[in-house]
Amino acid sequence: MLADGLAGRGRVALVSGGIATGKTELIYGFTESVRDALVLRATGSRGEQQFELGVVEQLFYSAAMPADVATRARSLLASAMAAVPEDSTGGEGDARSVHDLCALLLELSRERPLVIAVDDVQFADRTSLRVLLHLQRRIRSAAVLLVLGEAAGTSTRPAHTALRDEIVRQPQARHLRLRPLSPAGVRDLLAHQLGPQAAADLEEPCHVLSGGNPLLVHALIEDFVAAGRPATEQGVSEPVTGDAFAQAVYTCLRRGEELLLRVAQGVAVLGELAKTELLARLLELDSRTVRDVFKTMNEAGLMDADRFRHPVARTAVLRELDPDELSALRLKAARLLHDDGVPAVTVAEYITAAECEPGAWAVPVLRDAAAEALARNDIHRAVECLDLARTACRDEPETIAVTATLAAAQWLVDPAAAAPHLTRLGAAFHRGLLPEREAWGLVRALVWFGRSTEAAAVLAELDEGDQDKAEQDKAGRHVTRHWLVTVQPQLLGDLAADLDGRQLGTLASVAAFGATPAAVESAERVLQSARIGETPLEELICALQTLNHGDRGDRAGYWCDEFLEEARTHRAVTWRAALSDVAAGVALRRGDLVSAERLARAALGALPAPSWGVGIGSPLATLVQAATRLGKYPEADAQLRQGVPQAVQQTLHWPQYLLARGQHYLATDRLRAALADFLAVGELAAEWRLDLPVLLPWRHEAAQVYVRMGEPERARELVDEQLAMPGADGARVRGVSLRILASASAPGRRLPLLRESVDLLGGLGDWYELALAFADLSAAHQASAEFDQARIAARRALRLAKSCKAKLLHEHLQHHRTATGGLDFGDSTENGVSVTPLSAAERRVAGLAALGYTNREISRRLYITVSTVEQHLTRTYRKLKINRRADLPILANPVPGGLPVEARPGVALPGDRLR
Repeated sequence: MLADGLAGRGRVALVSGGIATGKTELIYGFTESVRDALVLRATGSRGEQQFELGVVEQLFYSAAMPADVATRARSLLASAMAAVPEDSTGGEGDARSVHDLCALLLELSRERPLVIAVDDVQFADRTSLRVLLHLQRRIRSAAVLLVLGEAAGTSTRPAHTALRDEIVRQPQARHLRLRPLSPAGVRDLLAHQLGPQAAADLEEPCHVLSGGNPLLVHALIEDFVAAGRPATEQGVSEPVTGDAFAQAVYTCLRRGEELLLRVAQGVAVLGELAKTELLARLLELDSRTVRDVFKTMNEAGLMDADRFRHPVARTAVLRELDPDELSALRLKAARLLHDDGVPAVTVAEYITAAECEPGAWAVPVLRDAAAEALARNDIHRAVECLDLARTACRDEPETIAVTATLAAAQWLVDPAAAAPHLTRLGAAFHRGLLPEREAWGLVRALVWFGRSTEAAAVLAELDEGDQDKAEQDKAGRHVTRHWLVTVQPQLLGDLAADLDGRQLGTLASVAAFGATPAAVESAERVLQSARIGETPLEELICALQTLNHGDRGDRAGYWCDEFLEEARTHRAVTWRAALSDVAAGVALRRGDLVSAERLARAALGALPAPSWGVGIGSPLATLVQAATRLGKYPEADAQLRQGVPQAVQQTLHWPQYLLARGQHYLATDRLRAALADFLAVGELAAEWRLDLPVLLPWRHEAAQVYVRMGEPERARELVDEQLAMPGADGARVRGVSLRILASASAPGRRLPLLRESVDLLGGLGDWYELALAFADLSAAHQASAEFDQARIAARRALRLAKSCKAKLLHEHLQHHRTATGGLDFGDSTENGVSVTPLSAAERRVAGLAALGYTNREISRRLYITVSTVEQHLTRTYRKLKINRRADLPILANPVPGGLPVEARPGVALPGDRLR
C-alpha cells in the first residue's frame, strides 16, 4: 500500500482490532520504517473530543511539516475553528474550511508523498472526522497513504460510523483486522521473554487467561517473573495473576469507549447473574448496546462468553469503582433481582455487599437469608444479614423481633456480642413488645452475664403475667426455672416448691432424691430430641448433668461426644465451649484426669472470658481440680490467682469454685484455708437451700481436713450428717463418704466400710476415687496383718493411679511399695491363685472389670453383648474361687494395645439419636 501511495495511487488502510490487540504498535512500527515520504501523525483522545479540529491540528503541527505549509495551515485552522458552528451541525462555512484543509494536504503531497497516520480515530472530534472523510475521497490519484487505527466495536458516534462505512466501500481502501494471538502466538511471545520450557508449560493457561490479548500476555509474564517463576512439585511452571494482570485489564477497559468500562462494571457487580437483559436494566441501557459491548470485550480477550476470564479481572474493576457508586449499583442490583423472584439468599449477598442501609424492602429478604444461613450452619452470615436488617427496620416491633433473632444467633458464636442487645430487649419486654417465649431466653441470658437484678425484674413480671400465656410457653418456663435452681436459686425463692414428684427429670430432683429411673429416662428423652439452635443450651446442660450426677457418667460422656461433634459441624462456638465444660466435669467424675484437664482448657479457650459470663467459674473449677489431682500444683495456683468475676459469687459456680480451691489447699497442706473454703460452701448451701451432697459435697471434703487436723470425731459427725441427707444413698456420694468415714474410724471398723466403698465406686468406673479407696483398703488390710490382701489392694491402687495419671498418688503408693511385696505387675498369679485357667476372652473381661469398668462399658469396649460379659465373669469367679468383683486380680494389658486412656465409651447404643 505504501508503494502504491508513493507511485501516486492513493490508498487508505483501516486497522481495526480489539482493545490492546496491537493496533498502535503496528501503526507506530510502520510509520517509523517509512523513509521516502513525509509522515504526519495524530491520535484521537476521549478527553479531547470536544475540541474541534484537534486531530487535524496535530497533523499540521508535526515537526516534519514544512514551515511555510505550517504557517498557511495555522491560518486555515483559525478560520476553520471560527467557522465551526456552536451546535456542531455543520454549515457552508464549515464545509469550506474542511475543503481548504484537505486541499492544503493534497498540495503538499504533490511536493512529497504523504503518510498520514491517525490512531484511535474513534475518539477524533467531529470536524476532524469530516476532514478525514473528505480527504479519503480525493486521494485516489494522489501520493498519499492514509492509515487509520480504530478499536473495533467501541463507538456508536454517527460521524465515526460514517467514516468507517465509506472507507470500507472504497476500492482504494483496505480493512486490516487484527485478531488476538493464537496459542502459537502466545507461545512465541512467552518463549521470547521466558524461554522455551516455560513457554511450553504456560502456553495453554496463558492463552485461556488472556484470550490472546498481547497486553494481558505481557502482564502475565510480568507477574510470573515478579513471583519468582513459580512451579509445581513436578517442575511445571504455573501462571500468576497479580497486580500487573489486574492493572492491564483495567487499562484495556479505560482505552475503550466509556460505555465499555460501564458495562464491565455492571458485569463485575452482577457476577454470574450478569445476563444481558438484567444488565441493561441495571445500567439503564438498551439490550442491543449491551450485546455489542459484550462482543467487543469477548473479541478483545477481556471476557469469554460474557464473563471475566479470571476473578482478578472482576476484582480490578470493582476496586476502581467509586465506593458510593459501587454501593448504589449493588443495592440496585439487589432490588432488581428481588423483583425478578431470585431467592432471598442470593439477593441478600448483593444487599450486604453494598455496605449501606438498604431500605425497609430488604428486611424480610435479609431475615429469610439469615434463616437459610442458620440452617446450613453459617452463623456468621446469619448475623451479618440480621445486623443489617436491624438498621433497615422502620417500626419498633419489627426492630425488636429482628434484634431478638440477632442476639440468639450471636449467642451461638460469641455471647459477649449479644450482650449489648439485652438492655433493649428487657425494656421491650416491660413495654409488652417482646413475646414471653423470647423473655425466658432473656432471663437466662441476663443470668449468664450476672445481671441478676434485671433478670429478677423480668421473672417477677413473667410470674405475674397472664396464666393462659404462661401455658403457651410452658417449655420455656420449665427449662428456665429448673436451670436457675442449680445456677442461681436465689432468684426463685423457695427451692422446696420446685422439688416435688412432678419434677423428677431435673438435676435438682436427682440431687434431692437420687437417680431414679424416671429422672434418667427424662434426661435421655431430652438428649435424644435435642438440636443445636432449637433446643435451649441450658436444657441440654441440665439433662447431661442429670446423668452425670445421677452416676450415669458413661451415658453423659457418650452424649457429650455426640453434641460436641454436632457443635463443631454447626460452628456453634458457645455450645462447643459449654459442652466441653460439661464433658470435662464428666471426665473428672470418671477419674479421667487428663481428659478433664484437656476439655476444661478447650472450654476456656473456645470463648473469651467476657463471653463466659458467670459460667467461667465452672471450667475453672474443673481445671483446678484436674490439675491438683494430676500433681500440677503450679498450674492450679496460676488458675486460682486469676480469680473469677464478682458476679460469679451469686451463682452455684462459686461454691463449686470454692470446693476446687479447698481441694487444692488440702493437697498442698494449707489445712485451715481448705477448711475455711469448705465451710463457706456449707454456709452458701444452707442459705440457698441447696445443701445437697450430690451437688455440693462440702461435708466429706471438710471431714478430710478434720482427719488431717486430728479431729476424727468432728469428721465422723459431718460424714454421718451427709449420709443421712437426701440423695446420699447414690453410689458415688456413699462410696466416697464411707472411705472418709473409715479414715476417721477406729482400725477395727475400717475394713467393712472400705470394702463397701470399693464395691460402690468400682461400679461407677471412677478410677481416681477407686484408687484412693484401694489405697486405704490396702492400709487397713496391712493394719490387720492381712498382707496378701494388702498387696492385692495396693497393686490395684497403684495400677489405677498410673492409668488416670494421678502423679502424686502414684508416687505415694510407689514409696510405700513394701505393701506390694515387690511383685512384678506382669505376674500371672493373683490372690495366691493362678489365672492361667482363664481363657483369653475371660482375661480381657476380668482385667477391665478389675479396673472398674461396668458390664455395659466392657461390652462396648470388647464389642460383645452385656450377657456375654456376665457369663465370662461368672466363669471367672468360679475358676478363681472368688465371690465378688472387688476380688478380681489386676491383669497386665487386659486388652490389645494396653489400658485405655478414656473412661467413657465411644460406641452408641441402638436408638441413641432419633433422626
